[in-house]
Amino acid sequence: MKRNKLLTAANAAIIMYYMVFFLWAKLSEPDEGESVVLTAYSGFIAYINPFTIGAYLLGVVALLNLKYCQSKIYRIAFFVFYCIIAVCTLVAIMGMTYWWELFMYAPHVIIIAAAIMIMSRRNDKKREDLQGRDKDE
Repeated sequence: MKRNKLLTAANAAIIMYYMVFFLWAKLSEPDEGESVVLTAYSGFIAYINPFTIGAYLLGVVALLNLKYCQSKIYRIAFFVFYCIIAVCTLVAIMGMTYWWELFMYAPHVIIIAAAIMIMSRRNDKKREDLQGRDKDE
């Protein structure tokens, strides 16, 4: 029961985060000649945009869904959405000048590795359950 509440709260929080951010980006109209992207990502909001911190938070929520959610639709939806956002962050490579800047992708590698481990353990448990049922029959 406690996991379900945590999972529901995490799902709601990340969905609201993305809705509020994209709504704010849509409503903040730039002056003539200014770029919408530069206006949207200037100042403090540049540090919490959905393609840096937001992507990492979405990855954590996707992992929680993979681990604890019973619904396949939620598990798949959150992980696919995370993968889309992670691929979009690859645009940042164009502005990188040093090799060590690639460390910003380390959390993505960790999240994807953890997702693979969670799914392989989930599949192993299903196989064990199926083998146990076959022996009982």
